[in-house]
Amino acid sequence: MNRFIEVIKPKQTTLLMVTCIVSYIVASNTLNRQFDPVNFLKTCVATALAISGTTALNMWLDRDIDALMYRTRNRPVPSGRLSPRACALYGSALFSIGFLLGLSFNVYLAFVLFLGLVFDIFVYTILLKRKSPYSIVLGGFAGAMPALAGWVAVRNEDILGGLIISSIVLLWIPAHIWYISMHYEEDYRRARIPMYPLIVGMEKASWTIVFTTSIILILIAVLYILVLKDNLYLIISSFAITYFLYKAVEFARDPNRFEAKKMYKLASMTLGIIYISMLICSFF
Repeated sequence: MNRFIEVIKPKQTTLLMVTCIVSYIVASNTLNRQFDPVNFLKTCVATALAISGTTALNMWLDRDIDALMYRTRNRPVPSGRLSPRACALYGSALFSIGFLLGLSFNVYLAFVLFLGLVFDIFVYTILLKRKSPYSIVLGGFAGAMPALAGWVAVRNEDILGGLIISSIVLLWIPAHIWYISMHYEEDYRRARIPMYPLIVGMEKASWTIVFTTSIILILIAVLYILVLKDNLYLIISSFAITYFLYKAVEFARDPNRFEAKKMYKLASMTLGIIYISMLICSFF
């Protein structure tokens, strides 16, 4: 049973679900609409299944390069604990159920879940990951889809707030992906994955992360002005991203693979704080 849990990456899926749940609640509360627990539950189940299915399909497609990397070679498929066929069928079934559930009550939600699959599987994994150092520029849209899914499940075509909230995730993804690729540089070289930091160097990649993080700070302010309008949200989120930006600049001045893993963990904590602040402040 553990092997089927491992291929959906529970920690990553949980973080993405946090963005979906918070986005849904913010969309509902700022619309002054009565919270619908049934619709909320359907949205969460559909999105969780779609994310899990997409992740399992990603594991299936990446089984050959996972086998070459020390960090990933013990995953269920490359280690032989789960057959490639079983992983592919499992992922397809999870995504299909999630998509159909979403489609049964909200076509906008289903469309966003489908976009997540397209960007993750076809754009990122199949077309770009093994060929381009800019793979996550487009592939990163997949990580932003759960937040957008939570929003459209409430607001349908009124997506401005959802675009801002999901763009925060999109611009956070370079830090999430590139810092970990810096730490496991040799693994990525062994698997011949042309990650951006490996091609341009850690220093240039680190300053690019500083740039994308700076834009997040702007988006936090835009979300405050247009959607949340809560001072506590602005204070907490701005402090969290400013501290991360400070550490990112500090790292960029003297990058090294050992500190990169700490920055990777800090990036996840920072995104979590930003979204939790949205959740808390949307109730007041």
